[in-house]
Amino acid sequence: MSEKKIKISIVTPEQKVFEGEADYIGIPSAGGGLGILPNHLPIICFLDIGIVKVINEKDTNLIAVCRGYLQFVRNIANIITESAIVTDEENKSEVMDELHKKYNISHEITEETKKIVQATAALKNLGRF
Repeated sequence: MSEKKIKISIVTPEQKVFEGEADYIGIPSAGGGLGILPNHLPIICFLDIGIVKVINEKDTNLIAVCRGYLQFVRNIANIITESAIVTDEENKSEVMDELHKKYNISHEITEETKKIVQATAALKNLGRF
C-alpha cells in the first residue's frame, strides 16, 4: 500500500461489504459530514445513516451505511455498521430511502414514547379514585 493512500474496510455483522484504497473518504458522521485525507489525525466517530464516498484516482465508490463507527489510524479506516449497500449516483436516493425506512428508529421511539405517556396518564388516573 502506498503511504499516500487510505486502506478502507466496511463491514456489517453479516459480511465485508467493501475493501479498497482511497485518496479521500467522505463520512456521514453523527456530528455532520467528515472528510478524511491520507495522514489525517487518528479519529473514532459515530456514523449516521448516509453515504460513505470513497474516491481514488480511478473511480468513486458510494456505500450507503446505517449507523455504526469509524476508526481511522495510520491511514487505515475501519467502518463497522448495521447495514451497508454499495450503490451509485443514480440509485443512491432510493437506497437511502430504503435504509431510512428500515432503520430509522425515531418512529419507533415516538410510538414507544406515546405508549409510555398513555400508561403514565392511566396510572395517574388510578390514583384519583
